[in-house]
Amino acid sequence: MRYARIGVLAGLGLLGGWIVALNVGASRLMRRRPPDPTDTPDNYGIGYEEVHFRSRDQVNLVGWWIPAENAIGTIVMCHGQEGSMDGDTQQMVPLHDAGFNVFMFDFRAHGRSEGDCVSMGMYEKEDLLGALDFLAEHKHIDRVGVLGFSMGAAVALITAALSERICAVVADSSFGRLKHTLTGWGVQRGVPVPIARQFAAWVLVVASIRTEGRMDQTDPIRWTVHIGRRPILFIHGANDPFVSSEEVAHMASLAEGPVQVWVVDGVGHRGAYAADPVEYNHRVVEWFTRYLVEDAESQNASLS
Repeated sequence: MRYARIGVLAGLGLLGGWIVALNVGASRLMRRRPPDPTDTPDNYGIGYEEVHFRSRDQVNLVGWWIPAENAIGTIVMCHGQEGSMDGDTQQMVPLHDAGFNVFMFDFRAHGRSEGDCVSMGMYEKEDLLGALDFLAEHKHIDRVGVLGFSMGAAVALITAALSERICAVVADSSFGRLKHTLTGWGVQRGVPVPIARQFAAWVLVVASIRTEGRMDQTDPIRWTVHIGRRPILFIHGANDPFVSSEEVAHMASLAEGPVQVWVVDGVGHRGAYAADPVEYNHRVVEWFTRYLVEDAESQNASLS
């Protein structure tokens, strides 16, 4: 009897520890992120306007409208789940130099925007939809390309399935299934794969309960097939510990339109730009020029 009681207490202790760990994991996943060091377009000699707008679900967001003279198109940039839009400002420059307007903004719970809960795309898609609404209402722009990084790339893919205003996507280091990415995060920290996999699954359950949603239902791999024939360029580091090459290839196979996967050897998550910024900028600018600008010109010519 004594040993049975000890066993029960030990089991309850383990269960309690597991529940505490899950709540800590969910809190860490959902917490508001500290911003990157301030890096505005002024630092690159480029003028901009700070704008305030609302997401589709009425969260107050802050962005930068960076107009180009005689613009050939407009690109929306979506940052990752750490930092703020400041961390990507330098990647705006080649797009602006090529003649694109650029619209950058902070997702909810990041940077200058309101909110205290990160949902890894589930609600962030409402932020990007709000950005599209702002551009349509205030800048009279209904066709855009979207360049997204990590979580921002996932948001770009999800939102492209919901809005035809997005005409071309570049997805740099998008995850396909959030559970796999969280599993990779745990494995990278020495957690055995079976435990990391179960922990990731249950953290998503806890986070979904807290956010009153289903985080797993917004996995980009579920949405890519609904983007239709709009073009997608996937950028992936071959050594990415959070997203496998197989997962990216699977997402690409679901796309109906022009699709390309650029796999960069020897680099990890979001490592392609640092490894070769010249090639990176060339590919991104060429993709948007081809599928956002030249395709539109061809369509207009066929109608005239």
